Amino acid sequence: MTIIFQKNFYNNKMEKIMRFDSWVVMVTGAASGIGLGTSKRFIDGGATVIAVDINKDNLTKAAKELGDKYVSKVCDICKVSEIKALMADVESEYGRLDTLVNNAAFANFQSPENVEEASYDAEMTVLVKAPIFLVKHGAKLLRAADNGSVINIASAAAIVSIDNYCPYGIGKAAVLKFTQDSVISVPGIRHNAVLPGLIDTPILPNVYGEEASAMLKEEFPKMLPCKRVGQPDDIAKAVCFLASDDADYVNGTTMLVDGGMSKLNPFSMMQT
Repeated sequence: MTIIFQKNFYNNKMEKIMRFDSWVVMVTGAASGIGLGTSKRFIDGGATVIAVDINKDNLTKAAKELGDKYVSKVCDICKVSEIKALMADVESEYGRLDTLVNNAAFANFQSPENVEEASYDAEMTVLVKAPIFLVKHGAKLLRAADNGSVINIASAAAIVSIDNYCPYGIGKAAVLKFTQDSVISVPGIRHNAVLPGLIDTPILPNVYGEEASAMLKEEFPKMLPCKRVGQPDDIAKAVCFLASDDADYVNGTTMLVDGGMSKLNPFSMMQT
């Protein structure tokens, strides 16, 4: 794996950038947040990114920033017919897929007593159904690559108890199970998952509102061992490692990238 040094988009510091020259990478939910950050890091490394999102305006905006290597694909991954058409396009144009990053999500935080059927179905379709059918219809293309892999973006919420995180946390837990089972059930492809903690993305103000989101980003880091909120690039770096040839013997792992959030307990929080 070739490594070069260049400036980081987020902190303007010189750092190592893994090279993915000639790679074809698909990222879902690629128009904002973690998906956009991941797309940028792959492109910085030389990859062509098939940027999949339902939001055409955000895709257009991102494409202007990231250039020709960011190949926008407007697709509703909740519809299997659109997934099949998407993979057919990739096969026709590229003949293979080196990495699939199942990132698309939206936050739907409710208690089990208050959850609505429609919101539950919508959440599970995006978080669970879509990745399954993306792998189903992308497996042939992934096997055509030398080191094809799937990286599922789960969440620390999949392994810790958080109040009113139904159905989101349940869906993310299902993503972990899907990742683990796919190692055996979908051979010839590596399957790994990344579990982000609190990441500074547009999902925060959309869920909590601007004021509460700002307060969360200010106060929550005081409890974290790393003392900061995560950035999309923190997740992107983990994804790129798992996709790379350096990780070609890593299969079925779950990588926590949460600044230590999942290790907090009431006693440590009292001492903060």
